[in-house]
Amino acid sequence: MFTTRHTIDTKRKRLGLLKVAFACASTLLALEPSAVAQSVSDQSQSDQAAPIEGTWIFSIHRVVTGINFTALQSFTAGGVTLAIGSMAVPPALVGSWRSTGENSYVATINFFVFDPAGNALAMIQNIETFQLKDDNIVDGNGTAFQCNPDGSNCLVLPAFAISFCGKRLTAGSLAPAACPF
Repeated sequence: MFTTRHTIDTKRKRLGLLKVAFACASTLLALEPSAVAQSVSDQSQSDQAAPIEGTWIFSIHRVVTGINFTALQSFTAGGVTLAIGSMAVPPALVGSWRSTGENSYVATINFFVFDPAGNALAMIQNIETFQLKDDNIVDGNGTAFQCNPDGSNCLVLPAFAISFCGKRLTAGSLAPAACPF
């Protein structure tokens, strides 16, 4: 069997690519400890910049109807908020949040209302305001709006006005009891 010049050039290129890959891997391994330190540093800076980040357990009180229920709500570093309540419907809420000042935040959280066939009838949007009382306690209130499924033509829903109190969940610990009303 004989080897052509093309085969030899291809083998050399592969060897060259392997050398480059090993050099990159070696560099990454050498940088790993500083990358981990940077990650830890970023997390602590993130906590200082947005102390609401994390997951909270809330006691929610519907002001007009007197209904009380429990919910979990998470706030991510990217401004996304996700929630789920102890009431069967809706199954999950999705939205966004931002800071409005020192220890004050606002979030808009949304869910759809479906007919029995699974067609979206409306989007419910809740605008919530939060005030951190300390590192692990938050309270606030919210106003609900019923909108078209695309988010247009919103009308306030006074019967769904809420007030709430929340406690921070911490990793490795059992959930604290939600705040009493």
